Amino acid sequence: MLFTGYRDVDLPGVLQALDAFALMGAGSDESCRAALEAMAAGRPVVARRVGALPETVVHGVTGLLVDDDRPESVAAALRALVSEPERAAAMGKAGRARARALYGSDAHAARVEAVYKDALRSRGRR
Repeated sequence: MLFTGYRDVDLPGVLQALDAFALMGAGSDESCRAALEAMAAGRPVVARRVGALPETVVHGVTGLLVDDDRPESVAAALRALVSEPERAAAMGKAGRARARALYGSDAHAARVEAVYKDALRSRGRR
């Protein structure tokens, strides 16, 4: 089954239906949000080495990185994941942990708290 294009309300269900997630571009804002959403859903990611994707997807740990977007390259990476379901599951689990650690609510709250603390320290220096 192939799911393409922007998804909104049904995204969690779509991600759960996938064995792996492929993304060949980092997106218009280079945020790699789609890859992070797939990782948060526990899906291994096949991504192209462009933009921030190599910083988001850890090759061999949370998914596989390919050097180009040729169908043969993407297909080979997807075949590698499908042929080794235990490895793909481990990558999905590692991706979920990475997404949570870097972008989960606890990490976000800690970053916001650090901004406020820094602002308060700066205010005290004036």
